[in-house]
Amino acid sequence: MSSEMQMGKENSPYSGNAPADEGMALNASSDKACGAIPTVIAPYEAEWPVLALEDCLDALIDYRGKTPMKTESGVPLVTAKVIKAGRIETPTEFIAHEDFDVWMRRGMPKPGDIVMTTEAPLGEVAQLGHEKVALAQRVITLRGKDGFLDNNYLLYLMMSEDMQEQLKARATGTTVLGIKQSELRKISVKVPPLDIQKSAASTLKALDDRIALLRETNATLEAMAQALFKSWFVDFDPVHANANASTKQMINPASSPSDFVGDPAAPLDSRLRGNDDLLPPELQTLFPATFTASPQGLVPEGWNVSKVDDLLELAYGKALKATDRIDGDIPVYGSGGITGSHNQALVSGPSVIVGRKGTVGSLYWEDRPFFPIDTVFYVKTEKPLSYCFYLLQTLGLHDMNTDGAVPGLNRNNVYRLPVVMPPDAVFNAFDDMAAAIRETIFTNNLQAQTLATLRDTLLPRLISGQLRLPEAEAEAGAGAGAGAGALLTEVV
Repeated sequence: MSSEMQMGKENSPYSGNAPADEGMALNASSDKACGAIPTVIAPYEAEWPVLALEDCLDALIDYRGKTPMKTESGVPLVTAKVIKAGRIETPTEFIAHEDFDVWMRRGMPKPGDIVMTTEAPLGEVAQLGHEKVALAQRVITLRGKDGFLDNNYLLYLMMSEDMQEQLKARATGTTVLGIKQSELRKISVKVPPLDIQKSAASTLKALDDRIALLRETNATLEAMAQALFKSWFVDFDPVHANANASTKQMINPASSPSDFVGDPAAPLDSRLRGNDDLLPPELQTLFPATFTASPQGLVPEGWNVSKVDDLLELAYGKALKATDRIDGDIPVYGSGGITGSHNQALVSGPSVIVGRKGTVGSLYWEDRPFFPIDTVFYVKTEKPLSYCFYLLQTLGLHDMNTDGAVPGLNRNNVYRLPVVMPPDAVFNAFDDMAAAIRETIFTNNLQAQTLATLRDTLLPRLISGQLRLPEAEAEAGAGAGAGAGALLTEVV
């Protein structure tokens, strides 16, 4: 069977030339190009047709049954594990550029196409952008019939509860659910007129675009905080800057050290790295101008070399089966991140969660009360939590697996790792700057969660055509607070 099907659009029900007698039969084979109207299975509210998915598509591209030769760089490979919650996370696998045309011979994806996971997990969907990508196994590409099924609408349609239930109903497997291409093609789709599709999709996409922007902003802020930590506590840039200033002062005794440090009025992001002429004087003077020898190499004068054990405790989480959880607002953390919710917290927060079993060395910052299960540790410390968080990112915890069958992290191995301990004044200065960054990240996360909740609330009614934009704004204000309605108006 052909993996990519091409279909025409001459007889769309909304083009004015739909057949008078709407039959009940599906196409016997999808190998042929269908130039006729998609066969209607049943009417919807006497106006909207319900069609087989295959009859609503210009293309279905399936790469199951093949394993590409992977490389360390090249064309990003979109795998099932990077398609999550309506978006494609940064791919970590690649194929060689010279292998791209050979590998993608079953069909080339286009910008705007929808990718869907067919198993492990089943039914995760996202939309392709303009970046050149290759498709891996367990990923199918869907392309709506031009002028009949809008790709943006198709994305949210596949995310809807109705479509997800259909996928599960047609899936097979006990341990892992998966769906065959032949069954996927038969899923029924209610197709509203194109203008309703585009209106609904544009509202939902505007919300998703704002969520994506908030996530990108947070990623930039995280990178800034990481760069600040590396500059101060790994590369010791401010100490080098002081040493250079002292050398220059020896050459020119009429100058003062403050002549060689940065402008205090400079923007924060221009001063984070701590290089020459970047830090303001009140911060620069917290650092020495010389180094001293230690078992770990040269460290700033007056700083100590200690162990992780002297800085923090990795406390064990507590078992909490999914069947024992009570619906609530408390996030439940496993080594893969949030795995659900509960009505009672184990830790008041803020704290840092560290993957112990499964995803070894994963790190998550949580400001709110939360419940860490027994596959993770959480951090207890009397030192600034921000320092501990960014320090843990530098220790290579993900490479410290000590168990064979199930990956595991032994906390005693972490405790023995050496760390450089600065004076409290430097600790506190770093925490002040990191706290400002984390506060912005927290605020952005709250707004993203509000937008995601709003999107999920509106999605089924917008997709079904039961709700239009003015009504959506009104319901957002009534159901999620006046701020949500105003936010939807602003976003859209």
